[in-house]
Amino acid sequence: MNQSANFLCNLLFVEWTTLVTFGLCLLALRKHEKSTYYIYTRSRYLLGTNFLIFSLEPFFYWLDETGIYNVPHTEIIALSLYVVAEVLLSMTYIPFVQPDYINRRRIIYDTALIVLSLILLYTGIIAGGIFGFVSRIVVTMLLFVAIYLFGLRFYSYYRQAQQKIDNFYADDFRQSIAWLSRSVTLIIILGFTICFIPFFPHWLVAIHKILCFFSAIYMFLSFINYMLNTDFIALTIGLPQENGRLNRSTILQLQRRTKRWQETSAALTKNITINDVSRQLGTNRTYLSLYLNTYLNTSFMEWIGSIRLKHAKMLLASNTQMNMEQLADATGFTSASAFSHYFKAHEGLSPKQWRRQNEYRATGQNRGKEEAQ
Repeated sequence: MNQSANFLCNLLFVEWTTLVTFGLCLLALRKHEKSTYYIYTRSRYLLGTNFLIFSLEPFFYWLDETGIYNVPHTEIIALSLYVVAEVLLSMTYIPFVQPDYINRRRIIYDTALIVLSLILLYTGIIAGGIFGFVSRIVVTMLLFVAIYLFGLRFYSYYRQAQQKIDNFYADDFRQSIAWLSRSVTLIIILGFTICFIPFFPHWLVAIHKILCFFSAIYMFLSFINYMLNTDFIALTIGLPQENGRLNRSTILQLQRRTKRWQETSAALTKNITINDVSRQLGTNRTYLSLYLNTYLNTSFMEWIGSIRLKHAKMLLASNTQMNMEQLADATGFTSASAFSHYFKAHEGLSPKQWRRQNEYRATGQNRGKEEAQ
């Protein structure tokens, strides 16, 4: 066995054992009883099962490459595993951004895809010849279409989930679900290339396996870390999409109430949500969300951010002794870094730069008045 083949064998063995370990860990974790963890727990079982099923692919290739056992029709087995993995991964990740994704119709559709693919592949093995070749091409095309639809559906629901988060929390919690987008992107990229492995030379297979290995590590660690955010994100994404119109009297009422509320200290409360504000305004979340989205053309997060920014600029101009931590605390931001990031994103300058510029401008104006006198 040459050096590249030996390296590939070791890599396949490491990938196999890693996937098995990840799968068993996900299946063995304690089940949470809270209803908000239901989707997370179900997805954890699906991802764990997927890791175990997908671990068979590097295992069979490892047996074949080392000569321990000559596995017949390795490519056909791998292709059937890819189809099963695609179905399990779509059921794992999409429910995080669309809780109602898994239903009876979806289960029937995905089961039909798996059964049809397996029938075509293993009928092709029996028939052989041109039919066997065509069956592989057809299943490969079905897999490509399934991966494409998986990505299309996920990113559509993902954008809606981001909007729901922006319309519920005053602070930027989008990063709490950003790992989902990265994981699905990795799945799509690797999924579109994985069917060509039988045609790759050893060195290219090794590169692909390294990418698969590190992708699996990222997916596993991200999934475990998300447990910390599941509770409050699941509640937000599970909210219905806001639709409808407000009558004129409701709009005028909300205009008056929000204008008064913006001038109170309640507007600078940390970690405030749209539920908190709607209670303080004497209205409900739906009306307030519709008012902000439709009539002010902004999200709740941006609306609160603009109020905080206005107060921050007043404090920067009037109180030169306050540091960034004190300013962030006084204006409702969760940290100095969050305050600085938001301020620079909207003003084009950091708070310190803006303060220096404002002081320079004020000094110039005073000097001009003195010269005029």
